[in-house]
Amino acid sequence: MPMTHYRRMSPVQAEAALEEFLAERVPALQRLRAELAAQGMDPEVVLDGSPVSLTPLWAWIVGRRAELAADPTIPDAVEPREKWPSWARHTVTSMHVPSAMMFVLLDGLVSYLAQVLILGAPTAVWGLGSPEDPNHHLHQHPVLAGGGQQIFVPTLPMAGMLRLKRGEKSLRERELTEYAVSKIGALHDEHPSVVVDPPVLVVAAPQVFDVGVRADIAAQHPGLVARMITELGTQDGVTAIERPAVDALEVHAPDWDTDDLQRWLTVWLRTYLPFDR
Repeated sequence: MPMTHYRRMSPVQAEAALEEFLAERVPALQRLRAELAAQGMDPEVVLDGSPVSLTPLWAWIVGRRAELAADPTIPDAVEPREKWPSWARHTVTSMHVPSAMMFVLLDGLVSYLAQVLILGAPTAVWGLGSPEDPNHHLHQHPVLAGGGQQIFVPTLPMAGMLRLKRGEKSLRERELTEYAVSKIGALHDEHPSVVVDPPVLVVAAPQVFDVGVRADIAAQHPGLVARMITELGTQDGVTAIERPAVDALEVHAPDWDTDDLQRWLTVWLRTYLPFDR
């Protein structure tokens, strides 16, 4: 995709850019999780999907301030523009000596903030910002929409990270948490009474676990469910998986208990479902 600003793209280019943005979300989140693990932290604990978890995550990122800028005298230390996340290439005109680690933290934060927003407001959907209004500041940006709102998720993480990188006063300690709470409320405005069932339900039966996958997930995300089954089959203690219906699984895992399996499936879907289209 050429380095064209979202607002100057053709409709076809904008749709392709939206797909590119969404395709980048899971790998970016995986890189953030790997970096947390490399620093001795448990990603499952740190990234629990709650707005409040954004506060300690941002504090950890602030502690990495010295790693955000690369030394321009060191060959290949500066992250070249063509390797930036697509949303940065299509919105940021210039950036002084960014490091690869800056984008690991920044793009991972964008993915995680998006996940927090979607978990809090599950009726929100991805789309193009104000496609019929070329004068709107979010025209053709990839946005989360709901409640009459549209949110370009990278805005606050990018602003905070760039100020942090420049050594300027950056986000307040709880600003990301407060932002997420506010936006979740705004995304809910048109659907105040919506109740969303859990994505899976696990019931222990003799010698097997019966797993029900929520009907809308099974119907709208068949490839994602297939990937989940494949990955579950690689886990220690899982001996077989059968799929008697598109929204039902039978999992043979003698050493697991119901809570273990419910937790694994829920976390997996929380990680991947928000970005599957």
